[in-house]
Amino acid sequence: FGTCSNAFIKLENVDKAESRLEYEELAVEIFTRYPPRDSRTQKIECTNCEGSITDYGNTCSICDTKYPRCIVTGSPLTSVHFWQCDTCKHRAQETDIVSFSTCPLCHALIA
Repeated sequence: FGTCSNAFIKLENVDKAESRLEYEELAVEIFTRYPPRDSRTQKIECTNCEGSITDYGNTCSICDTKYPRCIVTGSPLTSVHFWQCDTCKHRAQETDIVSFSTCPLCHALIA
């Protein structure tokens, strides 16, 4: 989807108005027939119920439990084992923060 969309954006910026209109109509036809789908979606199991959380979300779709975000990856923190910055109090997965010497958010030194 992303590659095709970028290609149409470039084609729609051509100098000839008639060509631009043809490309716009073709893009609308293609994207209405084949709507884009988010293929990046991974599901994480909710620790409170049987529901699932998308890797870019922070709320369970069934029980509405909210999870904090990892400041390294952006994914929801469902584990009770996490690292928390002493300065800004934001959290990260323990396995993700080990390669950092400072907090990715506030740049405080990690002890």
